[in-house]
Amino acid sequence: MVSRDLVERIKQSIDIVELVSQYVSLQKVGSSYRGLCPFHAEKTPSFFVNPTLKLYHCFGCGAAGDVIKFLQEIEHISFQEALERLAKMVGIELKLSATQSEKDLYTEYLTKVFLEYKKQLEKSKQALEYLNKRGFSESEVKTYEFGYCPNDSRIAQKIAQILSIPMEKSLQYGLYKPSNGVDLFEGRLIIPIKDEVGKIIAFAGRSLDDREPKYLNSPETKFFSKKSVLFMFDSAKKAIKALDFVVVCEGYFDALAFHRSGITNSVAVLGTNLTKEHVSKLVPLSKNVILCFDNDEAGIKATLRSLKTLIESSFDVAVVKLSEKDPDEVHKKYGSEGLRKALSEAIPFEEYLAEVYEKFFNITTSAGLEKYINALRNWAQILLRDRRMDRYESLVEATSRKTRLSVAQLNEMFRLQNPVAVKTLRSSLPSEDDYIIYLYITAEKFREEIDKIDFSLISENARRLLEFLRQGKDVSELSSDLREYAFSVLARIPEGDPEKMFNDVKRRYLRKVIEKELLQIDSKLTFCQSHEERAYLLKRRLELVSQIRSLGGERNGT
Repeated sequence: MVSRDLVERIKQSIDIVELVSQYVSLQKVGSSYRGLCPFHAEKTPSFFVNPTLKLYHCFGCGAAGDVIKFLQEIEHISFQEALERLAKMVGIELKLSATQSEKDLYTEYLTKVFLEYKKQLEKSKQALEYLNKRGFSESEVKTYEFGYCPNDSRIAQKIAQILSIPMEKSLQYGLYKPSNGVDLFEGRLIIPIKDEVGKIIAFAGRSLDDREPKYLNSPETKFFSKKSVLFMFDSAKKAIKALDFVVVCEGYFDALAFHRSGITNSVAVLGTNLTKEHVSKLVPLSKNVILCFDNDEAGIKATLRSLKTLIESSFDVAVVKLSEKDPDEVHKKYGSEGLRKALSEAIPFEEYLAEVYEKFFNITTSAGLEKYINALRNWAQILLRDRRMDRYESLVEATSRKTRLSVAQLNEMFRLQNPVAVKTLRSSLPSEDDYIIYLYITAEKFREEIDKIDFSLISENARRLLEFLRQGKDVSELSSDLREYAFSVLARIPEGDPEKMFNDVKRRYLRKVIEKELLQIDSKLTFCQSHEERAYLLKRRLELVSQIRSLGGERNGT
């Protein structure tokens, strides 16, 4: 146990302003210093540091304390670890109790196990050949610290016994199988996962023959949780702070590819999305992020989920559009310059959102366009809520370029706040009738099919315009209201695949025909007294409901 006097001496020897300034940009205000709080997202500085009191306090979130508490919170470390680091900073010898903390025992255990795995790597031709094929030189293998766990290895169990770790405890750490004592990572390349201060807290094991699972992580413990650990964060912290941005990627070899290319402000999530716990680690270092996840469906979804977490924490984010599957593949094919080029071409998240949702929804159809606008509206609401008007305006402009909807129209749509108002969105978007007019004018091959549509299902304006067009008259003879309608339709609907447009519209009109017959059946059922007729009507109704479901969705009330 460290004496209270020694703790006080360490606290008095540390310049709290100097310490905090390593993480926060401070400005002198009177006798104190002020900056943006590193513990919550804010735009107006409410975080104060007083050198006389040697305390910090945030009037926004309530975070407060001394130098020890600050280092604990900012680095996510224990009181003892913070005290050790502060003592080292000011050259005070800290005589700690001989009793070892459980975390110290845990990290010592993993460190000793890894030292054995490193020795085994030197003996494994297969593992060294694997790394060589991935482009790692002999010096890089040592720099980035790989290991290897042989088949049928019992290294982890042996080290636990040497350290006198009780079996119950060593089984909780999960490095060997309880059934036979064989290492969890047998036959795998070992990648050490470290905490913020560089202590090993877990392993990742990569199969050498692509057997599933390709990657296997240590089980979660009280000292290791995937949602709060960023791979290579201990190595990247200094560069993140200096460069004021961080590159976040998806996999171990992706982060290694960036570091091998000299882009040392790079980290990776451990097979998960970027979480609030991850973000809390980044806040003190930088609020600028470049996301560089895999270029596949899973990667896109992970990018969107991570984007939401970052934007809600008021980060500025850009997204890399990779030419290959992942950063590691880019590095293999194009080298360090390829990765640097990819980062330099990263696009603002607003543009990314407008582009990526176009892949999910066919905006050349009314249904697709409506879903597209609604999806982007959710992001617009986040930006409006946080008063990030510059980003909001960029999102509106990017969406306008994709849809041909005006900035004014999109502003109206994006700012809708309640369910009743949201219903008005549909009236602002092109309707089925608008698409029919558009196709009749621009795609002659569909005119014969369009003529077969039940005109009683079409709005008056659309019906009048279609009747005029079917007569083959000169467009200059159109009345002013129909001319204005025709031009508004052509201006609002973006160019797209006419085949897809027609199939979508045809399906929607078929739905209208079915719904019309359902209404007629429901009306007849109200007054029907014949059991035979009633049975027929109910059977027909079920058939129609089934048809509606096959077209997508269900009719209200069925």
